[in-house]
Amino acid sequence: MKRVKIGALALSACLAVGAMAGCKKTEETTEPSGSVLDTVTSENSSEAESSGTSSEAATSDNSSEATSEDTSASSESKSSTSDTQATSGDNSNVPLDADNQEYANTFITNFAEQYFWDFDSSTAELDRYMDFVYLHLKINARNEVSTAKNGDVSYEMFSAEKAQAVIGKYFGKAVTDDDIKKLHTPPDAYGDSAAGPYYKDGKIWYQPGAGESYNRIGIVEAVKNNGDGTLTLKFTVYEIDLDTFATLDSSGLKAYYKLTPAKASMDKTLKKVSYGSAVVDVSQSGTYLLKSYDVA
Repeated sequence: MKRVKIGALALSACLAVGAMAGCKKTEETTEPSGSVLDTVTSENSSEAESSGTSSEAATSDNSSEATSEDTSASSESKSSTSDTQATSGDNSNVPLDADNQEYANTFITNFAEQYFWDFDSSTAELDRYMDFVYLHLKINARNEVSTAKNGDVSYEMFSAEKAQAVIGKYFGKAVTDDDIKKLHTPPDAYGDSAAGPYYKDGKIWYQPGAGESYNRIGIVEAVKNNGDGTLTLKFTVYEIDLDTFATLDSSGLKAYYKLTPAKASMDKTLKKVSYGSAVVDVSQSGTYLLKSYDVA
C-alpha cells in the first residue's frame, strides 16, 4: 500500500472459538445475489433491531467516532477465550461464522481502505503509526480532525491522546508522551519537508494531501491458528465501484463487510485489486492487534 505523505497520503474471541459449540456456524450460501446492494433493504429491516455493529466504521463515519475508528467495538463483546484458542491449535484453520466473518472483514478493511502497505510491528517507526491514525480518523471519525494554519502552512490536526488510543487499539502498542514530543515542530512555510507527522500544543499535525476515494474493503478468505497466540488472516482487497460507492449510506457500506469470500468474488460492484495476509495477536477481550501486514 502507498505511504501516506503529500500526494500519497492519502474479528475476536468468537472467531478463534468459531469451532466451539458456543459459536454457531453459519452456512454459506452458494447463490450470489449479483450485488450486495440487492440485499441491503431486507437486511436493514432486521438489523434495525440489533444494537451491535461490527463496523462502527460503517455506521457513523460521517457523524461521530462510532465509525470504523471503533470498528473493533463489536469484537469486545466476544468471549475472552479467543486468546486461549489461538494457542491451543497447531497451524489449524479456524472456521468463520457470519459474525466472525464480518468482524475479520471489518478489521482488515480499516487498513485496506487507506491503501495500507507492508508493515512489521517489530521495525515500524512512530511516523508509520501516526500515518495510520491520521487517515483512519479522516475516513471514520472526521469530527476528531480539526484544521489550522501555522504561519503560511495549512494543517489538519488531531489530539496526541486520540493518537495514543487508536495505536493502542489497533496495534497494542503503547506510545508515550515523550515519544510523541520527539516529533518535529510543524514548519511555518512550505518547502521540501514531509507532510507530517509533527507535534505542537498537544496535537499531531499533518499537511493535507490531495483527495482520495477510500472505496477499498478487505474480505478475509481464511484464518489460521499459528499455535503461538497469533492468527494469520488471508484476505483479498476489493475496490467498490466508484459510482456505487458514492451512493452508499452507512447501512449500504456495512452490507459489504458481511460478505463471504464466495459472494464477494461474484459481486458485480467489486473489483479485486490485491491479495494479502496479516498476523494478529488476540487480546484478552478478543480483539485483534496487528503485528504484520503484507499485500501483493
